[in-house]
Amino acid sequence: MSEEEALKGKIEDSVIERYKAIRDSKPTRKGEFLGVERDKFYVAISDEEVYELSPLAYYIWALCDGEHTVKDIAVDISNNANVPYHEVIEPLLIVLDQMVKAGLVGY
Repeated sequence: MSEEEALKGKIEDSVIERYKAIRDSKPTRKGEFLGVERDKFYVAISDEEVYELSPLAYYIWALCDGEHTVKDIAVDISNNANVPYHEVIEPLLIVLDQMVKAGLVGY
């Protein structure tokens, strides 16, 4: 059974298509990690632009090292959070899209 067949019926077709389009991409984080305070992680793009990331968003940002594919990141989160793989994909895509829009991640 292909990965796409395994995902069908578990997540929406539009999410599967979006995932297929980028799963082999290797996102690269941008910005500089400034520190953590009370479960909030701070990353700066510039002196004027600082973002507060949730623990999950920071974890994803940290894995965007240009070496891990989007699929690698999904598998990593699934394994480490003990969450089924198909449940990780849509939230991962949402976070990656938001980070790309913010300039925190590029492809």
